[in-house]
Parts: sequence; structure tokens; C-alpha cells
Amino acid sequence: MRLLVFEFITGGGFINQTLPLSLLQEGYLMRNALVDDLRIIADLHLLVLQDERLEISIENQTAGVEYLVICQGEDLQSLLLIRQSDYDAVWIIAPETDGILAQWCQFFAAQRKSLYTSAQQAVEICQNKLTTTKLLQNAGLACVSSCSYDYSQGQRQGSWVIKSNNSVGCDQVYKIESSHDWQSVLPRLKTEKSYIIQPYISGKSLSLSCLFYQGIAFFICCNEQHTHNEQQQFVLSACTVNINNKNHQHYQSLCQQIATVIPQLFGYVGIDFIETKTGENLILEINPRLTTSYAGIKQALGINVAELVLNLSDKPPLLDKIRNQQVLVSIEQGNANAG
Repeated sequence: MRLLVFEFITGGGFINQTLPLSLLQEGYLMRNALVDDLRIIADLHLLVLQDERLEISIENQTAGVEYLVICQGEDLQSLLLIRQSDYDAVWIIAPETDGILAQWCQFFAAQRKSLYTSAQQAVEICQNKLTTTKLLQNAGLACVSSCSYDYSQGQRQGSWVIKSNNSVGCDQVYKIESSHDWQSVLPRLKTEKSYIIQPYISGKSLSLSCLFYQGIAFFICCNEQHTHNEQQQFVLSACTVNINNKNHQHYQSLCQQIATVIPQLFGYVGIDFIETKTGENLILEINPRLTTSYAGIKQALGINVAELVLNLSDKPPLLDKIRNQQVLVSIEQGNANAG
């Protein structure tokens, strides 16, 4: 099979714009980890999209991996239409922001290419945080309370989080605790964007890595996200993959409940939630694509998740762990170290 690997940030999504450095390192981490997992699979030829402004490291120039370099001034969709006979299937990693991921799912579906990520319908549900929250709450799942926010609502007392309704990661996510914070954040909100407001909840910022197939979920591991605050905005600096806890059965149940509510989810999915000081798990959002935590799973568990995804339609994934260790994935340094 000929598989196109398209990571939006490193693969030309911003070819005629300035590269967003805040997202570039995460893009590299996810793409390189995915290529490492895919390139050892027999009878699989990889075509990897590459922005000409970024270097291709020597270790990534291996047999079975071809890089399709896109140059400034070129149109990415036109290039992919010209080269569509060179690939049979696509693995997309792209932000949900402004419907980017959904649009590319639609683009490749129109070419009748197989997708090894969730299709457009699931992406459109998950890219809208408020819609996702209401859907999950109606099914009895505990979520962080969310509602729409606009300028006319003004300031509120207490600690709050304001975020774009379709942002990705920590992009456009602000913590507000004082009148000074409100005065700093409000001018940064964009009038064309839709925002939601949530009460700030103290606790651990965690995520679940899991696989989905036709309404069935398979829990892989739980991860802790390490964030800090810069000028009222959250910044993700690292994540610890496969943290040690005894909640695996509960996490499997939680993933399965989500699979029942959104049966269109497919392949690798990340679920972000807050573990409160009382032990309650409150869902924040669902990421229908690879997340940064993916970059540490193989080192932590010895599992080739990409291979499991490619075989989902043929057999249930066997999540037999070769090892069981924590791995710190540093976004700022761009590497993974066993802990």
C-alpha cells in the first residue's frame, strides 16, 4: 500500500504563510513518531509531505520513505491532485482550528482515498467544543461546564478559562483570575471567533490515548500534561506518557461511553480531561487525531499503535505491552526520555 503522511504544519499547510513556531515542534514530534512506526511495516510505501523551508533529517531518509516537497508559491491542493495516483490512502494530522482537519478529510474523501483517521463527520462534532460537551453531557458523562461567551458579557468574578470554541491544544486558551487579567485578555479575542467560557478547575490535566473502531473503544494509556501560564495564556511544555495509576478499568469504561456517543470516531483519539482533587474526571475535549502523547507510546509500552490502526478493519487491536514505563515527551526540546 502507498500511504500519504500529511502533517499539516510541517507538510505545507502554511507554505505561503509564516510558519507558526508554537505548533511546529508538536507537529514534528507527531509526524516523526508516526513515520518511525510506519516505516518498519512490510509492504508499505510512505509518501511524506514536507514544507521546503524545513530540513529533512538524515535518519528519516530511509528505504520506503519518499518526501514530497512543496515549495512556496505552490498550491497544496493542486499538487496533491496532480500526485493523487501516487498514494492509495492518507494519514492526516491537522488542527481542528477553523475547520482545517474537517476540510482535508473532505478533500481526500472526494478522491476516494482511505483515511486512517476519523472521517469528516466525527471531526466536525469534535472540533466544536460546546457541541461535544452538550452531546456528552446528554449521555450522562461528566464534563467541565461550558457556555458561549462574547464581549457584551463583560467581566466576571472568580477564576475562569476562556478559549476559542474550535482551537487546538493550548492555542487561544486564557486563564483569568482578576480585573487586570480581563483587561489583558479581552483585547486579544478576535471578533470573528466563537469563544466559550469555563470555570477554572484545579486539578491534574490528563489525557487518554485510545483507539476507536465502529463504536468500540480500546484504552491504551493515561498521560499527564505539563502546562504553565504566560501572560494569561496556557502553554504546553511537555507530557508524561503512561502515568502510573490504578484507574485503567475506569478509563476503558469512559472511552467506551464516548465511543457509544460518537461511533464515527476511528483510529487513534486523544481525550483531554481534568482530574479534580476529589478524584472526579471532567472531560474537556476530544481530539480526533494523533496527539503529542503519541510520540512517547512506543517507548513507554513497546506498542506500534500505527500498525494496530492499519489493521483495525481486519482484527481487534492486541494491546500487549512489551514494557510499562513512563516517558517524558518534551515539546520545547523535541525529544522523549524514559523516566
